[in-house]
Amino acid sequence: MFSSAALLLVTVTAARAAEPQVNLSVNQLSFPAQVQGTTSPSQLIVLANIGEADLSISAISIDGDNSADFAQTNNCPLSPGTLAPRTHCEIRVIFNPTVMGTLSATLNVADNASGSPQSVSLKGISTAPGPVAFFAPASLAFGNQPLTTSSAVRLITFTNSGSGTLNINSPISIDGPAAAEFRIQPVKNGCPSATGQLAPKTSCQIGVVFAPATLGAKSAQMLIVDDAPGSPHSIELSGTATPPSDTPKTNP
Repeated sequence: MFSSAALLLVTVTAARAAEPQVNLSVNQLSFPAQVQGTTSPSQLIVLANIGEADLSISAISIDGDNSADFAQTNNCPLSPGTLAPRTHCEIRVIFNPTVMGTLSATLNVADNASGSPQSVSLKGISTAPGPVAFFAPASLAFGNQPLTTSSAVRLITFTNSGSGTLNINSPISIDGPAAAEFRIQPVKNGCPSATGQLAPKTSCQIGVVFAPATLGAKSAQMLIVDDAPGSPHSIELSGTATPPSDTPKTNP
């Protein structure tokens, strides 16, 4: 027969064995350079309960000097819910810097496992905001146009999708073999006709008309010179000049 002391030792040992245990898939997340005011793709932390008892999570938080520049979402059950043994949940972290520089914070998981709170270091680099030029459509095809007539105005939307002011450094122009047969037409909410600026997250319109002077397929390029990456930007223009609809038929 077991003595009372032996039974107590077995009971205590069993109780200690049946404990939750937290395992985090990473202990640090490093975010590459991110433009100030923009949001990074999320990075994943897997939180697993590798113990033998339910894990009770009281809070998942981000703390530290730059905590406002990181954010997390998760599907982990918070108390009174529990994470069963040998199961896991996911925490996703994004970096959305509001200031420039090397920024850091700590993600903390508070729970009933030993070692609580468990933590993951967060680090990211924030770079200066800048403009990004986007054009829709990326080209214009006018199709057939009778000789010596003008097409309807076609529009190109010029958007600064970046987080810094875009500076247009010279007048928007048309170049190429048939440059003289396309022209820029003033339109409502038109882009600056000479130099100018486009604020972040705003757009302007560029109107283009095809007015062929000679028969055949025509091509040209619209050029926009600015301080966004990829400048100068080129937009292909094309159209085909056909005989006038009132051209007299040749008698046999």
